[in-house]
Amino acid sequence: MGQSFPNKETPIIKELLIWLLIATGLALANWFINYQPYPDDPDSTLKLLAVHLAYSYFVFLHILILIAIFRILFWDRLKSASRIIQEATGLVFAFIGFSAGMFNMQWFADYAHSLMFPDQSIQFTVSDSLIYWLGIFVAIGIIGIFAVSYYTMRLNLKASYRIHLERERLRGELETAREMQMGIMPSKAPNVPGVDIAGICLPATEVGGDYFDYFPKNRSHHELGFTVADVSGKGMKAAMTAVMVSGMLHAEAARGLKADEMLTRINVPLYKKSDRRMFTALLFGILNMKKMQFTFTNAGQLPPLLLRDGTNTELKAKGPRLPVGITKEVQYTGETVPLKLGDRLLIYTDGINEAMNQHREQFGDPRLEKAFAETAEIQSAKEALESILSKVHKFTGSEPQHDDITMVYIHVNPFSS
Repeated sequence: MGQSFPNKETPIIKELLIWLLIATGLALANWFINYQPYPDDPDSTLKLLAVHLAYSYFVFLHILILIAIFRILFWDRLKSASRIIQEATGLVFAFIGFSAGMFNMQWFADYAHSLMFPDQSIQFTVSDSLIYWLGIFVAIGIIGIFAVSYYTMRLNLKASYRIHLERERLRGELETAREMQMGIMPSKAPNVPGVDIAGICLPATEVGGDYFDYFPKNRSHHELGFTVADVSGKGMKAAMTAVMVSGMLHAEAARGLKADEMLTRINVPLYKKSDRRMFTALLFGILNMKKMQFTFTNAGQLPPLLLRDGTNTELKAKGPRLPVGITKEVQYTGETVPLKLGDRLLIYTDGINEAMNQHREQFGDPRLEKAFAETAEIQSAKEALESILSKVHKFTGSEPQHDDITMVYIHVNPFSS
């Protein structure tokens, strides 16, 4: 972000200089071939050179005008056509310009010559020999092809450079968004007696707004708050919204509020400050290991899964499940679930069940529930997460990840410290 690049597009002034050099070169060649100074005028050599330059510039001015007309009126229609059609059309316009220039030379030559040699008169005529006109046609063909090819090259360079700048800008934005997204997530799990907890967030190629976080209770070592969130949209906006939501949750958690009260309170400022197309689906849960219960409020997030005695159960909350920030007035409610030793909880975003393979099949809820059930014999929450992820990756194969994958795995474990 903020990195500058030199402008590699060929400026118009350089193109005009190239045309000027071509016209000058042809004038010099014509002057050298037809060099016949006037004996009674010692300055005739330089004067004749000036006259030949005037002739050449005059004719090339006609060519440039016709090529400009070609570009203004016909280029948009022809730039998608084949190269042969482009060059043939440019050749025709260049030839028309040359012909007009040669026609006007019949009066311009006399005028330019009389300025340098007032006492000398000339009669300028265009040769009607076949060889002469064939030579002119070949010369104009080369000029026309050069004009169109060079202009095409300039446009391609311009388009390529704009694409390059846009890619660099997007890459910088994605890197910054990814840093912001990963920066609000915890580097390690908190130490809560009776709970083994692990979380993971794998951003997709296109950065989204998924994140998870922990909120340890300062006044009780037996309580732990946590959230799993999914901000709508992609890129910088989603990452900035995730940072804003994270800050609001931490501020409310410091007040010691309940989960439903926290989400109700942050909903209003999020609605006011967020883009109308931006909203945040999140679940905020509180584990109380002293009371052996799990209280959560679900604001538009997928229902968490409870694995108990080999059976999967979806934990559905009552009350509104609207994502925070989507509407102004929402009164969220909480749901409390009793816990037993050995229970396992999985809170996740839709990047898991909507992960697709090369046949555009989704991983789906049945596969996820099966993968979750197969973690029943794994003691470590971190290893259980890795087991689920490995099954997702095996299913998707080489297909790129289209959405963030975020999970928090909780094992009610009496042996954890």
